Amino acid sequence: MAEFPSKVSTRTSSPAQGAGTSVSALRPDLGFVRSSLGALMLLQLLMIFNVGATVLYITAFIACSAAVELTSLKGTRPYNQRAAASFFACLVMIAYGVSAFFSFQAWRGVGSNAATSQMAGGYA
Repeated sequence: MAEFPSKVSTRTSSPAQGAGTSVSALRPDLGFVRSSLGALMLLQLLMIFNVGATVLYITAFIACSAAVELTSLKGTRPYNQRAAASFFACLVMIAYGVSAFFSFQAWRGVGSNAATSQMAGGYA
């Protein structure tokens, strides 16, 4: 038992190993971004962003539409501003919704599967 402490080394690393790390040494792995897995992750992030933006614009559209008072005179400045804000919030909401749909279709890989890709690429 007396020999055990002399055989064990508790030294894990030298202090100079971690001390010289700088921010310039931390670079993104562009090879991963160019890979198919990296592209799928970027598509998924884009899809999540578009869905989030769609939800936020739905709430903006509902809030702007609710703020247009039915009793106010049409053609007055507050009525026109709120009506225009509602209209454009609806347009942007639709655009983000369509973009989210297409991002989901690209992420899911609609139109290409193993059978069609082997058929198209295997024979000329």
